[in-house]
Formats: sequence, structure tokens, C-alpha cells
Amino acid sequence: MTARHIRALLVLVLAAIGSLAFAAPGGAAPGTGGRQQAAQAAGHYDHLFVIVEENHGFSDVIGNPAAPNLNALAREYGLATAYYGVTHPSEPNYVAMFGGNTFGVKDDNPYYLNRVDKPSLISQLDKAGVSWKAYLQGLPHPGYQGICYPANCNGAPDKDPLYVSKHNPIPNFSTSLNAKDWSRQVSVEQLATDLRRGTVPAFNFVVPDECHDQHGDPPYCVDSGSAGDPQDQRLVATGDRYLGELVSSITSAGFWAKGNNAVAIVYDEGNDGTGIGTNPGGGRAATVVVTSHGPRKVQDPTPYNHYSLLQTIQRNFGLGCLENTCDTAHVSPMNPLLAFTGARSVATKVQPVPSYATPSPTPHEPVSYVTNTPSSAGWTVQPAPKLGTADNTFGAVSAVSANDVWAVGNFLPDASGSNPDATLTMAAHFDGSRWTSTPTPNVGPNYNTLFGVAAVPGKAWAVGVALDSGYNAHSLIEAWDGTAWHVVETPKLDTSRDILSAVTAVSSDDVWAVGERQDRRTGRFSTLVEHWDGKRWSVVSSPDPGTSGNHLYGIAAVSRDDVWAVGQRNDTASNNTASNNTASDQPLIEHWDGRRWTVAPVVMPGMTGAVLDAIAVRHGELWAVGQTDDAARQGHPLVAHFHNGAWIASVPTGIGSAFTILTGVAVSDEGVWAAGTYFDTATGQRTLIIRNDGSGWQTVDAPSPGSGDNVFGGIAATGHDVWAVGYDKTGNGRDPLIEYHHGD
Repeated sequence: MTARHIRALLVLVLAAIGSLAFAAPGGAAPGTGGRQQAAQAAGHYDHLFVIVEENHGFSDVIGNPAAPNLNALAREYGLATAYYGVTHPSEPNYVAMFGGNTFGVKDDNPYYLNRVDKPSLISQLDKAGVSWKAYLQGLPHPGYQGICYPANCNGAPDKDPLYVSKHNPIPNFSTSLNAKDWSRQVSVEQLATDLRRGTVPAFNFVVPDECHDQHGDPPYCVDSGSAGDPQDQRLVATGDRYLGELVSSITSAGFWAKGNNAVAIVYDEGNDGTGIGTNPGGGRAATVVVTSHGPRKVQDPTPYNHYSLLQTIQRNFGLGCLENTCDTAHVSPMNPLLAFTGARSVATKVQPVPSYATPSPTPHEPVSYVTNTPSSAGWTVQPAPKLGTADNTFGAVSAVSANDVWAVGNFLPDASGSNPDATLTMAAHFDGSRWTSTPTPNVGPNYNTLFGVAAVPGKAWAVGVALDSGYNAHSLIEAWDGTAWHVVETPKLDTSRDILSAVTAVSSDDVWAVGERQDRRTGRFSTLVEHWDGKRWSVVSSPDPGTSGNHLYGIAAVSRDDVWAVGQRNDTASNNTASNNTASDQPLIEHWDGRRWTVAPVVMPGMTGAVLDAIAVRHGELWAVGQTDDAARQGHPLVAHFHNGAWIASVPTGIGSAFTILTGVAVSDEGVWAAGTYFDTATGQRTLIIRNDGSGWQTVDAPSPGSGDNVFGGIAATGHDVWAVGYDKTGNGRDPLIEYHHGD
């Protein structure tokens, strides 16, 4: 046999091995590591994409007319009919997907609390020199280290973010807390550019935001509902439309037909406790695999879970195994869905998605009062009015005097004829002797909530957000005229979304509200400032110093020509000129001097990421509070004080835990008060009140009456009197929480 014949035969043999690599059963035995796997499957698929959807079981989406794109892909390509999540809730499933184990992670807490000091898929890819990126919808810029974005995502009422770190397992692993791995975590908008240029890496992790992954995301879109009801169907349909567009953009790219490429669409968990190899498991979930030249019209009944997906990725790139992916006796690669068949590559088409209405009738809800009213450290839980029997939450409070106090928030209706998945506004007033529920109007079809309130004698204003008839989130302002609340006309903005988070009143004809607005074209957030002059609300121009996003969450007024607002600015490190450090996500402080809004510098020594959520003023003293938020500093309480003409921020020591947020601040005759919540590993979220009487910040042991989470959203003071509001979780849901302190 000539050398030419030998070379030809060798080519045929290698080609045959490659065509069988994903069809062959078994794999590397524990302990053999990557050598055997690398020999079997290295480089067989040029590009692998993993798209993760949220919180729907197999039967919730397969066969569901609300998900025509997913079902079309499942029919045409490959469907795993026995794929399971490994546990509940979300975060441990994502950790398992990248690490081969949950490593004891049992909740959705920040990644810096659920730290895993083990190698992961990412560290394997890095070591092997295999290119990768995480395309994360809602991320403001590459390398964002916050646990959510927008960053004002905790407290009361609920404010879900668009991006959330519990759906991104990369930062959970300490092996990925380095500059290069942070830089490869980018916004999903970068995917379109990489597809157009043909520069997508070998492994691609794609996570839609919580409005587009079927999770639900108030205040930015509808919340989740019960499977199959109109609200959940709308959520499924919205996510399915985005999924169809996403997969079509990948399969239409120039590289797709030229090589062997695949997209795996996987749900993080189902809605029951079934599973394989774990008890309880994460529920049966739909998984669809789309290939350029692989199987067509295949249903694979092999039992799989997230370890199978990880094992499949590892074998494809010759990476070796991790944890449970080494257990080849019980974990099988997803070979039947990825075999090479030589099928012709076809660009997928986006299927039309049906529309589902989610009306919110507002029948009369009976009013009751919470009866669990303990006291401690001078604070007493008040009998708070509750609408119906479902969740009630107060998020903001404003005190005019000891007998004129307002609290606002939202509730879930449950009276006969209501939409139990809806969220509606609520308000209550204190007259010096008792709290009384005051009916508030609602607009739009599904979601209304109030985040801020301000009052002067006889009048009050509450601000927040409501979904319009097209289910788009836009600002909501309600006014109390002395006898009733009514919706006020607000400026019509050409935005994707706009939300008002806080309001302050100088007088009845001088009221300011602040928040955020999102550009329709770029998706970037910018500051929003609106003003009431006694006749109408108008938008007032405000600075946007951050190159990746800007938000305002709190506001306070000293006088007509001295108003302050706080929030967060987002930049890449090289673009941050707000201070003399290199941090990328910093507090934003802006000032109104009677003529215009300007950015005020704030000294942030040693901090790489932080946000301010609230601000208060009294007797010329200005205080703002929030939290640090990054891998190094984690989530500790942050306090900024305006002193001698300068803002200086600091982290009080010995307060709360590594997941603590201050959401409200007030100044009484006895000193400065701040309220929020901190996470206790034994009991969950606990109310947090701290006080500075001039000798430093000290924790006050105020009541946490609930059997579950206890959370404060706001705090207000007048004279000696202080009120804090939020919710406490019981076995029946969330009760409204109002606590009161009378000083010496």
C-alpha cells in the first residue's frame, strides 16, 4: 500500500470516528479525566449555544399554543422528553449546569453568599483555550458585578430586575472572579454584532432577561401566574417570541451552515419534585436541541438532567469531567440529539405568537387589620390595614406631623371576580390614633404599584408605575386632594419604559419626582426628573454622566432652590470620571440649584460598586443610604453624608451581614434613622433599623414579627416620631408592616 493510500484510509477512519462521536454510548470513567473524552469528541461541534428559559414544566410549554416557536423547533429538530432540573429554586440549577454539583447552594441569594471554591465549565474552557462568552440580556456593560440591574431590586414593594445574577452561575465560582472572565460577560446586544461579524466564540451562554425568559418581572413587565392562565400565557408568549427571534438570528448567521453548530434550549427547572439522581429533583423540563447538520424530527426519551448537558459540552470540547459528570454510570451525554446526520442546514423562521389579555377588575376588597403587634427597643408594630387576604406591602411613608402620615405600596387582589395574578395600588393614612385604608385608583390591565409618597398639610402625591394597554411600563402619579386619590396626567414619553421611584414636596405647588427611563432604540437607561408647579407635571432636564446607564431612586428638598436626588451611574471603568477611583458602578448624586440639575461628586474610598436608594434632609443635614454591590465588597450598608460642602460615603461596621441593604433614611429630633433588611442564614431576611445619635451608627433591635422574611421599604420622621413600613411574611403570605417609635 502506498503512502498516498495510507493517508486516504486514515482520513476515512478519522471521519468515521468523528461521525460516531456523539452517537457512541458511555464515556470517560471517573478518574480517567479528560484524556479519553478528548480523544472521543474534541472539537466536533464548532459552536455550541445554550439558551436558558425559566420556571416552566414540560407540559406547561410543549403543546402550548402560547409557545409556537419552541414547539416548531421541537417538532423539526430534537426534543428531550425526559429532561429534569436537579433541584429548586433557580440558582442551584444554574450552578449545577456549570459545576456538575449544587455544592450545597439552596437558595437564590447573591453569588457572593453562594460562593463555590471549585472549578467550573468556565475555568475548564479557559484552561483549554476554548473561546466563550456569556450574553446576558439586561446587563449594562461588560463585567458588571452587581447582583441585579437595574440595581434598585430589593426592599418593598418587590422590584424585580431585568438582569439578575441568580441566572448567571459564572460569578458563583471563585475561579472566575478575574478580569478576563468578567470581561466575557456581556449584554445580549453584543450577540447580534458577533453574529454579523462571524466572531461568536466556540461556547455561548445566552440568558434572556426576566421579561423574556418566561420568569415574570414587575415592574418592567407582567408577573408570573398559574400555568395556563391568561397572565402566564402572555408571559410564555412574550418569551417565546423573543426565543424565536434569537434562534433565527443564530441559524441565519453566515457561519451556521458552514460547520457543525448547535443550539440547546433548556429550562432551569420544572414545577414539581421529579428528577433523576436527585431527591427531590427539579421537575421535568423541556429541552430542545437545534443543529445545523444533525438530527431532524427526533424525540429522545433518555433520562437527562443539567449534569448531562454539562457532560455533553465537556466532551465536545475535550475538557474532562467535573463532579457528577464523572459518574458515567448514571449520567449520560445527550448523544442522540447531537449525532451528525448530514442534514441540510435551514435558517429557522420566527412563528407568529398569539396575544393574551390579562384584565384586572378591581372589586371591593374587605379591610382587616394585622393583629401580631410586638414591641422591642422602643419600636412597636402597629395594627396595619390589609386589603383582602393575599399579599399586602407598604414601600414608602411620609410624615407631615404626628397625626398626618401616609404610607403607600401594593396588594394582590383575591376578592371574587378579581384577577389574583394582578398587582394593584394601595394607600393608608394615620390620623394620630389609627391607620385607615384609603382607596386608590388603578390604570392599565395588570400591574400598578406605588413606590414613593410625599405630603404637605391637606395634600399628598404618590408615584410609581403602571402597565398601559399594551403592557408597557410607564410612570404613574396619584394625588390626594383632601378627600380622595385620583390619577394625575403625566408627560407622555417616547420610551420603552419609564418609572418614578420617589417624590418630595416643598409646597403644594412645588413637587419633584425622580426615576428612570429606557431608550427605545438603545435600551439604555437614563435619569428621569419631573416637576409639579401647581398646574401640571413636566419633565426637567437632568444629567446622565454614566456611559452605560443612569438611574435616580431617592429625592429630598431643602428649599425651592436646593433639591437633591440619588441613585446609580453605570460605566466601564475607564469612563468613570465622577471620582478619583476606577470603579464602574457608582452612586449618582444630583443637585437642583433653582436653575438646573448638576452632578455632585461623591468620595467613595475603596469601593468598586454601590448604589444609593434614599435621601433625607432636616435642619440642613443631608444623609443618603444604600448598599455596596460587587464581588469584593459584597452587599453591605452604605451611608453618604453631606458635610462641609462635600459628599463622603462610608460603610458602617458591624451592621447587618454580607447581604444588607438600606432602603430608607429619616432625621428625627433624636438623630438619623435608616431602615432596610439584612439576610440571616438561620432565619432569612430580617428587618434592619440603625440609628446615629451623633456617636456613630448602632443597630436597633426593632421587631421582626413574621415567621418568614421581614423587610422595610421606607422610613419617615417628624419631631420625636418615626415610622418604618414594609412587609412581614407569614404562612399565608405577606402582611403589611408598620412600626412606630416615639422618642424621648
